[in-house]
Amino acid sequence: MQMIGKDIIMARQQYKIGTSINNLLILGQILLSITLILVDFSNSSITCGPGIYSPGGTIPSGDINLEYNSNTPLEILCILNPDHDLLQKMVSDDAADGNKSKLPSHRIRFYKNDERVAQKYITIINSTAAQLRVSNPPASFDVYSCMLCLDENDNSVDKSKTSDISSINMVLRNSINTIGYRPKDSHDSDIGVCLNNVFVGYKPLNITNFSCVSNNWENLTCNWTKPENPIKTTYKLYFRLPGRAFSRSFTNCPTDSDVRENSCYWDLTTTPLYRQSYEYYYFTITGENALGKSSMPIRFHHYANIIPSKPTKIAAIDQTESSVKLVWSIGTMSFYSHGLVYKIQYKSQWDSNPEHWQTIIVNDKCNLPSTSLQTTQVQNMNCVEHDADRHYFTVSGLKYPFARYDFRIYLRTALAGGDNKWSAPGYITVNTKPTIPKRPPQTDIGSFQCITSPSDKSKRDVLIYWQTIEDNEKCGESFEYIAYYVYTTADKLTITRRSDEMYKNYAKFNRLSTSIGYEFIVLSYNKEGYSTECSKIYVPSESNTLDKPLLLTKNVFDKQGIFELSWKAADTQKLSTATSLDYYTLFWCEKDLINSQQCNGYMNWMHVPITVSHYNTTVFDNMEKYIFAISANTENPTRYGLKNLEASSSGMVWESFDGNVKNVWVSVIGSTFVGLSWKVYCDDKTGLVVGYQVFYCPVITIKSKICKGTMETKSVDKLHQDDCVGSILISDLKPYTSYLVAISIITSNDQTINFDIPIKTLGPMLI
Repeated sequence: MQMIGKDIIMARQQYKIGTSINNLLILGQILLSITLILVDFSNSSITCGPGIYSPGGTIPSGDINLEYNSNTPLEILCILNPDHDLLQKMVSDDAADGNKSKLPSHRIRFYKNDERVAQKYITIINSTAAQLRVSNPPASFDVYSCMLCLDENDNSVDKSKTSDISSINMVLRNSINTIGYRPKDSHDSDIGVCLNNVFVGYKPLNITNFSCVSNNWENLTCNWTKPENPIKTTYKLYFRLPGRAFSRSFTNCPTDSDVRENSCYWDLTTTPLYRQSYEYYYFTITGENALGKSSMPIRFHHYANIIPSKPTKIAAIDQTESSVKLVWSIGTMSFYSHGLVYKIQYKSQWDSNPEHWQTIIVNDKCNLPSTSLQTTQVQNMNCVEHDADRHYFTVSGLKYPFARYDFRIYLRTALAGGDNKWSAPGYITVNTKPTIPKRPPQTDIGSFQCITSPSDKSKRDVLIYWQTIEDNEKCGESFEYIAYYVYTTADKLTITRRSDEMYKNYAKFNRLSTSIGYEFIVLSYNKEGYSTECSKIYVPSESNTLDKPLLLTKNVFDKQGIFELSWKAADTQKLSTATSLDYYTLFWCEKDLINSQQCNGYMNWMHVPITVSHYNTTVFDNMEKYIFAISANTENPTRYGLKNLEASSSGMVWESFDGNVKNVWVSVIGSTFVGLSWKVYCDDKTGLVVGYQVFYCPVITIKSKICKGTMETKSVDKLHQDDCVGSILISDLKPYTSYLVAISIITSNDQTINFDIPIKTLGPMLI
């Protein structure tokens, strides 16, 4: 106790009387730097700060700033005030407990944030002072706390001391918030002495991502990214303008947004104001913190970083079927005299890719180089005309007349580069003017059908088929097809007659002569006029018409559109060798919505050699939408004894057995039997039907097609002399029962075509 008392007396003399060489010898291992610091305490009390009643303080006090990796250690000296009531009471209590040799400095603890600092970093200087020393601290911001441990054994404090400790901690918390901070690892009996905010970082670093953008040449905004630095660093932006008058005159940011937000803004109302007329700005960004200052010069190309506002007041003042003249305004940018570049993009309602835009790059001055401005799929056009703030340009070479075109117009300065410097687009939608249709519908040598009148064999109806043109080729309002024939009489009189009936893809001419050949002409028409070209089809007289192919049938392999068309050549067709002048045309056409046996949609076709009798193909669509036909054609009619003709065809034969049942009827019916008869529309196919199969089964109702019993089968191999007629007697049926009967026609080329009929037997006859 006497030893500790002497140390306290010495410490008091050290701070109140002054430091002497003898005192330094007594302290022994204290560093000279610490000794010099202690000298400052000779004329003042030991404290953590003004108004803070704590048991001591730290040297240095307050914030500590260190440069990372500078070989400067972190050193904090924690000194206890021997005059403090708590310290005196603690010494007195230790003496009373018989712990006379325990120094107060042994109770000093250091904490880094919430963790206690290892003892190896702490040196006891004397009875009331301990030093923390970290030789090379990492770059970071940390709070170092000096704490006084009242309970060395880490046990609960004696209840007689609790009130004193609590009152002291309360005083500390009320005096300064940070002193009231208690690290997580500290004990309830620890008392805060003092703390330091320690910043280990760097001298001011250069900023990154510096960029400035002028919005429509009306203001300027600069932004940058401040580098990470544990040491608080302040950056400020200055600029000067080129020229001798401004060579030494730097202007700062109008507000302190450069310090607060890492940005700066100028316009025509700020002080200093935005200087539009200078192509270059010379910026300097200064950085300043506790370790030093920095300066970063930046040369900024003003005119290369202007982003104009979008063009306004866009209008079309002149249109043709292939061009549109546009006019627009650009506001403030019309006063910009260093060159502008425009990007004009357009697309039509008929473009296959709705996301693709055609692009034109055009200058507002013809003497500006344009090659550097061109990109892929860009055409270099003439210059934009302008009159004050009205700018004009004609977009020519538009593909579609009478079409809706969307236009968008961008602009940027000629000195700017990159797609990020274009303005937002201005939009307009314009229709090109109409014109006559681009072309007539396409026809084929055999795209016709002749139907002989059943009442007058000298007359026939002729149907002329064509492939409709695309909607984008119609080019105007009130579009229609025009079909007519031209016939020259024996006395050189030319007769012209339009069709009697017109449909989407065919025209019908009624009661034409079977002994006359006709030339049919088909054109496209709209309100602007007729197509300049026409399609022609020659329909020979009946005697000059080639014999038709027989039995065109369709065999579907799957529902994906894969099928086989097969047919039989006419018996009169005799070929010694194959020739490209003789061929078949296979047609497929969308069915009429009402009459499924009639083509009334888009028609297509292909040619196959005359030696072929079947063909596999695919329709990438719903198979049920299409009906098929075939024609036999020749461009060498003399091979068939046809004179004075350039070409001839059989005309179209539609696929067989679609709607083949001409008549089907119940010839006799009883309670256990039914007789069926039918007639098939054979169309000169004698000998091709080789038999019939009849399937029948009982069903729940007359309208049902689901069998409720066994399916029975009967065959008919004996044919009538006219094999287009068939009949059968089905017996062993049940009275009052509904049956579904299906008849399958078997052909010589192994094709089977089915149709069905519901029947209901009678009740048993009463005798």
